[in-house]
Amino acid sequence: MIDLSFLQSNPNYAGKPVMILGLARSGIVALRSFKAHDIEVFVYDDNKDTRKIAEEYGGIWVDNPLEFDFTSLAFLMVAPGIPLYYPKPHFITEQARLQNCPILSDIELFGLAKKDNSIIIGITGTNGKSTTTVLAEHVLRELNKNAVCGGNIGVPALGLPDFEDKDSIYVLELSSFQLDLCPNFRPHIAVLLNITPDHLDRHNDMNGYVRAKSIMFDGVDTAIIVSDDEWSNKLLENVKADKIIKTSFKNIPINLDDLLRLAGEHNAQNITAVYHICKKIMPEMTNQAFRSALETFKGLPHRQEIVSVQNSNLLFINDSKATNADAAAVALDTYKNIYWIAGGIAKSPKEFDDLIKNHGGNICHAFLIGDAADDLEHYLKKYNVQSQKCKTLDIAVEQSIAYAGDKSASIVFSPACASFDQFLNFEERGDAFRQLVINSTKKKSA
Repeated sequence: MIDLSFLQSNPNYAGKPVMILGLARSGIVALRSFKAHDIEVFVYDDNKDTRKIAEEYGGIWVDNPLEFDFTSLAFLMVAPGIPLYYPKPHFITEQARLQNCPILSDIELFGLAKKDNSIIIGITGTNGKSTTTVLAEHVLRELNKNAVCGGNIGVPALGLPDFEDKDSIYVLELSSFQLDLCPNFRPHIAVLLNITPDHLDRHNDMNGYVRAKSIMFDGVDTAIIVSDDEWSNKLLENVKADKIIKTSFKNIPINLDDLLRLAGEHNAQNITAVYHICKKIMPEMTNQAFRSALETFKGLPHRQEIVSVQNSNLLFINDSKATNADAAAVALDTYKNIYWIAGGIAKSPKEFDDLIKNHGGNICHAFLIGDAADDLEHYLKKYNVQSQKCKTLDIAVEQSIAYAGDKSASIVFSPACASFDQFLNFEERGDAFRQLVINSTKKKSA
């Protein structure tokens, strides 16, 4: 857990209570951190069921937040999912702003605590943040660096181990929601992977979204920008850093052949970012050492996860994290001879039109499940792609295996839809797919 003792000596914070708005993972870790330093903590969450958790960890539940004196606080710490401005500000952030109470995130506090200790790497972008963050940690560790990752993935920033040496490394995944709350956070190395339209309800428009992403690049030591899209290049034009590294998936100096768990252009983008991170920290690193570290990376669950390879030619891919068409497009572009399992709750059925038209060329046959099956079938027929409705995942897996037979092919579960019609979340859905594949393998070998 990160040492927050600086709060007790900083005149802006010393002797003042704090408030946490939103008691999700990062909020609970922050509450524990504050209480470990005997800081008085007020807590509010729209979900009143969290009151018991707040009080269990020593928090003081705020019953009447509209009557609360926010001028008494050192700051209001807000969970990243809570809107600051759009589509409508949360009433507590509004009250805090009216009373000139500082509003920040756990990432901002992490930066204040660790700015003079260790190396901090901040990774953001619309897609690929989680894979790049975990891959960076993996490669750095393989090359004998003391590195740990967290933030928007895994352990919240304040729950990470408290390194005291300047050679240890924190690799943080950072969302636009978190960066919105970080006016002063500046990692030593700031990385941008890509920018495409996302979360526009939260940021109002693309300019607002890009602005949130750009905050941490202003005045950093090193900015690494993967400039493969229009918006990343626009951000690059305004970056003010001591050193700017502009890169692309097209010019990585590493042979990426036969890296099954890092296949596709999207992963080449992730790899080029990690390569430049490592080169900045370890100028002496050889390309062969970097490639060897990539070869031992096992990937992330539910993100084009290789579940099984049967008979050396039938690949099973769990891409349950692909909850929209844009995410599924990446998988459909990555593999050949695809037997595609898709469906669930569509964000917008019309997005299937572009998905099939521009990314459906590798699909041999589709197996459709859930609420969106009819819409998917409609667009697949429009572009002459064979499909069948299977209703449930178990039938889809069984049928896809039967259709693939002994061919050299990929059974790709990349739903292009949310999971909530049949599963609690994409994790449960992906776990179910993985188990069905494992069961099918056992049947074959029995």
